Amino acid sequence: MTRTLTLPVLLLVLIATGLHAQDGGPDHIIFPHDLHFENEVECAVCHEDARDSASPSDRLLPDMDVCADCHDVDDDTGCATCHSNVDEAGDYPRPDFGAGRFSHAAHLARDMACAACHGDPAAAHPVLPTKPDCRACHATADRYTDCRLCHEADQDLLPADHGAQWRSAHGVCARQDEQACFLCHTRTTCAECHAGDDIRPRSHDLNYAYNHALDARGHEADCATCHREPQFCSSCHLAERVLPGDHSRTDWVTAGGGRHAAEGLFDIESCIACHETGAAEPTCARCHQGG
Repeated sequence: MTRTLTLPVLLLVLIATGLHAQDGGPDHIIFPHDLHFENEVECAVCHEDARDSASPSDRLLPDMDVCADCHDVDDDTGCATCHSNVDEAGDYPRPDFGAGRFSHAAHLARDMACAACHGDPAAAHPVLPTKPDCRACHATADRYTDCRLCHEADQDLLPADHGAQWRSAHGVCARQDEQACFLCHTRTTCAECHAGDDIRPRSHDLNYAYNHALDARGHEADCATCHREPQFCSSCHLAERVLPGDHSRTDWVTAGGGRHAAEGLFDIESCIACHETGAAEPTCARCHQGG
């Protein structure tokens, strides 16, 4: 029984020792955001300077006189509710935020809610925004031009995994999580390398111009990942005089209309992939003038 009681007592001693050591160290805030939210304290009450802040290095935490509106600041016990070291209150490290040009003022001027970047105000602790949070409002642009709104021009924005082998290995990651790539890159970024004759997808071998139809029939959605405009296909097919197989049927075009009329009625999307719509367009107008 004695040995069983010894362990809890030892733990209490260690915890008390740790707390005492912490009290003598740098101050850090243990502010209960959730408690203040429950008492309907608005964010601007404590962070009133945020509306005019144009730098993330600005100190936006409340001064003692702000706290004094609700709390007895002469009571060290009360101050210890939020400060880990009352003797060094206010002298605490700031969280590291990599966007050196971030402006609270610019965001608040657009009536953005604090929760859009800092999470649920009912939670115990706010969070710093991540890249997906930024993308909720900022659309991805080429050359990181949108990122430079908040990040310094000389700041290296490459993720840690984009090392020397990334150029060779990125295809695997892109297939697993394409949306993660689009946090920084647009399809134009991909096309700069993959649309040239020297660097194509592995499926595009040297004979692909002659056998690509097999893939196109079964994987049309995959083709559309890079080739999104119907004109990409039609411009080449028209220049090379390569027509769909059913266009060679003897009944495709007849005096009474032919098979193409029925196909156009039930699958006009396939027709307009190559042919412009409307009787006034050249392809249709040759036979349907005024129709």
